[in-house]
Amino acid sequence: MAISRSDIRSLLEPNLRAVFGMAPMYPAQWSEIFDVYASEKAVETEVEMKFTGLAQMRPEGSPTAMDSMGQRIITSYYSRTFSLGFVITRSAIKDDLYKTRFPMMAKALKHSLEQTKEIVGANVINNGFNAAYPLGDGRPLFAVDHPIDNGVVANTPAVAVDLSEASLEAAIIAIQQFKDQAGLTVMTQAKKLVVPSSNQFTADRLLNSVYRTGTANNDINALYNTKAIPGGYRVNQFFTLPNSWMILTDAPDGCKHYVREKPEVDVSTDWSTDNLQAKAVERYSFGVSNFRAVYGSQGV
Repeated sequence: MAISRSDIRSLLEPNLRAVFGMAPMYPAQWSEIFDVYASEKAVETEVEMKFTGLAQMRPEGSPTAMDSMGQRIITSYYSRTFSLGFVITRSAIKDDLYKTRFPMMAKALKHSLEQTKEIVGANVINNGFNAAYPLGDGRPLFAVDHPIDNGVVANTPAVAVDLSEASLEAAIIAIQQFKDQAGLTVMTQAKKLVVPSSNQFTADRLLNSVYRTGTANNDINALYNTKAIPGGYRVNQFFTLPNSWMILTDAPDGCKHYVREKPEVDVSTDWSTDNLQAKAVERYSFGVSNFRAVYGSQGV
């Protein structure tokens, strides 16, 4: 449906004091979570390997125990196309007395694509507690039973908990005990806390108070004193679970954003109607290859 003169009838009249509706947008928040990679294929595939495990004690005169190596978890990133456009009639353009406002329409497309990307990226986390959205290992992003050879690894509490001093401390300890596919403990550290807007003040008190919060004891705040989460906290306005929280770790090959096609804007005129057509399009994917890159809880 084309934008006609009836859609902008006030813009056909003189002496308007203001033409508004465009508001500031939040800076990119998905980039606080996902690392960006260029994509050269429709589907990008990553494989997690299992290498050798613990050495075995060898009795005198006995042969050395042999271990195996091989691929385990396969993660695929499927690029999807996101686009939006508008059509405006020739008459609406010609009779518009405020043509300098036309760039607002193009900017609106830019805002639409940007906020769509925010939601698509945030939904990786929002859906992270839902078994209907599994990773390559068949488990949701946050699970107590990510499979490894001869065991499982948890990157969420056994029972969902709200953000607190105790839950953060337990999460940091659990992160430091993550194991690889062979069952070896890997050096993983907490890096950054990300919360929805409803948890921002709790996060600030927990990480930036010199002394413990919510207690009459004059103890130091160990989270603050040890810089247990060196990157501090960030707020994501597009997290939909109000009591949720997550910690990003320094585990490699974690949260990824593959860019197949960068945003493009195309403007053309339809030959038969003289209508102006504008569209914006981009193609990308979001996902997580290594679940150890995050630890979180959906809250209570």
